[in-house]
Amino acid sequence: MSDERVRLGFLLAGLYNLMIIVFSRGFSPVLGDVDPLFGTEGTILIFLWGLAYMATRSAYAAAPLLAGVFCLEKLFFVQHWGRWMAREGSSLGELFAADPLSGFFYGAYGVGDVLFGVFFGMVCWRYRN
Repeated sequence: MSDERVRLGFLLAGLYNLMIIVFSRGFSPVLGDVDPLFGTEGTILIFLWGLAYMATRSAYAAAPLLAGVFCLEKLFFVQHWGRWMAREGSSLGELFAADPLSGFFYGAYGVGDVLFGVFFGMVCWRYRN
């Protein structure tokens, strides 16, 4: 993994999180109506995490444990998504039919979080010394 690719990974992770502004329609409570974790305050925090990823893209080698924290944060969202899918996944089609943007978000956010969680874990491991 070259430094250029790692910096790109941090940038993409940040942009991925910043997309919450689109899915929440400008931090409105629409996502929180489905899952309280994604209410207005939660979506603002997701946006702030995205800014933190982007701010770290040039400092990851000096602070590899920060990438470990990012990995743990993604792990939290992945386990939350997995539990939500187990409970509510059967109603995802109805959600998608009623609100395609929210349906897409709930169907897909965990996949991206898995990928970026693995990325952050790899960066933490590689630069740990």
